[in-house]
Amino acid sequence: MRVVVLLLVPLLLFSAWQYTRREENENRLALVASAVALRDVEVSCPGFWTRLVEVTPNAGWVDFDEHGRPSDETSLSASTCDSLERIWRGKQGSFACLLTGGCDRKTLEAVSGVVTLAHESWHLRGIVNEAQTQCYAVQTTEAVARRLGVVPSDARAIALRVAAEDTRAPEGEYHSAQCRPGGAYDLRPDTAAWPSG
Repeated sequence: MRVVVLLLVPLLLFSAWQYTRREENENRLALVASAVALRDVEVSCPGFWTRLVEVTPNAGWVDFDEHGRPSDETSLSASTCDSLERIWRGKQGSFACLLTGGCDRKTLEAVSGVVTLAHESWHLRGIVNEAQTQCYAVQTTEAVARRLGVVPSDARAIALRVAAEDTRAPEGEYHSAQCRPGGAYDLRPDTAAWPSG
């Protein structure tokens, strides 16, 4: 019995620490998503034990009901949650390499995480069309990065990189030719700034 207790106590403490850390991350990300969605929403990250068996091709997703209404929560993959947590905890280095090239894998994953959070936040706002959602995400990536604590110059570097990649993307489900200054999906057609912050 004593051996079982000695094994269970560290396991329970570890699980409690993991749960608390995940809750903190989810709450921080929910504040950012809510600002874009213009309503209170939640963000769900997989727990430690779920991560061990997680198999998903998606960085994030939002469920819609049969009437096209979004749920109040977005689910993010473990890698997306990890990269976003790294950003707001200040453990992600500078994004200046985005302007010159030569970024490491973790930096590129962090950029992907920011875009994913912006994208899913627009779904939570009620946008269903993927190309439109992605275009809006491109235009709000800078603001999302800033809300995560990224310094203005790095947030701008992220936005410019994301916009450049979107411009090169082929027309399809996640990209539209209308994603451009003055296009149908331009959130601020009254300004020439692109992507607008």
